[in-house]
Amino acid sequence: MIRSRAMIATKFATKYLIQLSKHWSHKFPKLTYSETEAHIPLSEIITINMFADENSLVVQILTPDELEALRMEGVFVNHLQRFAFREELTIHWSRETLAS
Repeated sequence: MIRSRAMIATKFATKYLIQLSKHWSHKFPKLTYSETEAHIPLSEIITINMFADENSLVVQILTPDELEALRMEGVFVNHLQRFAFREELTIHWSRETLAS
């Protein structure tokens, strides 16, 4: 299992978390969210978790392998940029392999 993680500096973290959660809730009915965190099971083997505070949006993506991690990072960034088009966000991913 691979965990990809990014901390994105933004004053609009809560707004983006809610927008992304609402956007994905139609396709992923098991999704749960509040103003400060979201748990989005995209499949049985891929999950996105988001955590918002006043200064940042922390994103964690769990995937089965590196290739899927890379793909899901791109999917997340693409969706986030649709909602965050008014600001330029810096997103740097770090990955780690989790023990099974």
